[in-house]
Amino acid sequence: MQGVNVGLRTFAGLMIMLVVLGPAAWAQNFGGSTAQWFRVSWGPRTYGVRPSIEGYVHNDSVYWVGNVRLQIEGLDAETRPVGERYVWTFGNIAPSDRGYFVAESLPGATTYRITVASFDVVSRGGP
Repeated sequence: MQGVNVGLRTFAGLMIMLVVLGPAAWAQNFGGSTAQWFRVSWGPRTYGVRPSIEGYVHNDSVYWVGNVRLQIEGLDAETRPVGERYVWTFGNIAPSDRGYFVAESLPGATTYRITVASFDVVSRGGP
C-alpha cells in the first residue's frame, strides 16, 4: 500500500511541476503572427498517383516545435480562394531546421498560400 502512496505523490508532484512550469514557456511573446518564427517553401510533387504539393516548414525560432499544423489555401489564377485544407508536418522541428509536409492538390488551384496555423513548443535550445 505504501508503494501506491509514493506513486500518487510522484504523479501529484509531476502535475504541479507541469502547472507551474508550463505557463512559463508560454509567458514568452508567442502571440501574433507566426511569420517571425516560420517560413514555408513548397512546390508541386513530381511523383505519385495523385496531384500533390510538398514542402518544408523552416523553424527560425530558438525552440523545438511539434504538432505543426499548416493551413493551405488554394488560389486560382486571379488569386481568389478555391478551397483550403489543413495538414501536419512530420515530427518535431529543431531550431534552425525544417519539417516536411505533403498535401493533395486542391482542384482549381494554380498557387497556394500556406501558413502555420498552430504548433506546440517542445523545448528551448539546440539538438
